[in-house]
Amino acid sequence: MQRAAVTTLLAIAATLLAAAPASARVRPYTPCEKTGDAILVEVSGATCDEARGVATALAGVPPEGVGAALVAQGWTALRANATGYDDSYDLFALRGRSALWIRERGAAPDLDGWTAGRELLFSRSPLVGGSPAPIGTAVCTSSFLVRLGGRLAGLSSGHCAGLTRTRRTLRRNAALRTSSPVGLVLGGVRRNLWRKRATSRSRRIDALALPAPSGPTRTSAPVIDRGILGAPLFVVGSTRPRLGREVCFAGRTSGTDLCGDVIESYPGAGGLPCTTITADLGDSGSPVYTPPAADGTVRAVGIATLVFGPFQSMCFTPIAPVLDALNAKLVTAAAG
Repeated sequence: MQRAAVTTLLAIAATLLAAAPASARVRPYTPCEKTGDAILVEVSGATCDEARGVATALAGVPPEGVGAALVAQGWTALRANATGYDDSYDLFALRGRSALWIRERGAAPDLDGWTAGRELLFSRSPLVGGSPAPIGTAVCTSSFLVRLGGRLAGLSSGHCAGLTRTRRTLRRNAALRTSSPVGLVLGGVRRNLWRKRATSRSRRIDALALPAPSGPTRTSAPVIDRGILGAPLFVVGSTRPRLGREVCFAGRTSGTDLCGDVIESYPGAGGLPCTTITADLGDSGSPVYTPPAADGTVRAVGIATLVFGPFQSMCFTPIAPVLDALNAKLVTAAAG
């Protein structure tokens, strides 16, 4: 990425970068005593007895039965992925605004779905799960979950998919990256607002909507994913940006809960609000949200759109005009 004082899109790069360390603002899991076949058991917003009960119920369950076993215990699978060592996998599950992380022995079950803060791939060519990403694939970050036309959809930046000269979406095929080059294939872009403006005299809207999976093994949740770094954050509403407001964002390159202040838009930044947060390649589409409350809840503020100037300041598209343009409703986490 160039460090000149010009607008530079965040994500159009085929080179995949390792994530930078997250900030200290991480809502931790509570370690619990191990039980059953579990290598570790950790919980947030629930008791260790409840967590150990789930771990005990999973003992001896084959991979294809893990999702149903969680449901029987009152939990919903968020995702599961192989650790890459010791023939084990990490399982993440939700119950209301409680979260569970269990590391189990064996092969990872096929459980995955939409959460914000995940790595997204955009390609002109078809994407196939478990296969390498095609040449020219763009790398971005997943954002908030919405309801669009009665169906779930996930947001990201419109420029990640791009437009042709005839205003057709260029890289219309999308997938979430997991432990393989191409993980969960999502399908084609549903709506692309790239270059659309909220009104004829206002800032542009850089956002798009993707199909969000749903079903027993393909759940999607209104949370910001932190993986093993900390418990997920629960999206409970939205708020408008204002000068001086502290906001945070979670990018697949820069990390989780990187926070700073909203500042005035730079000349040439298209009227978008900018921040004192530094961003990098691949962070486009990242959720921008209020600092986490003590109970792990946040409010949606916007979608990371571009980096500007020599200090690579992150600028973003506010969430309100995105929802208005899509006629969509933000999905929020239920209490309990």
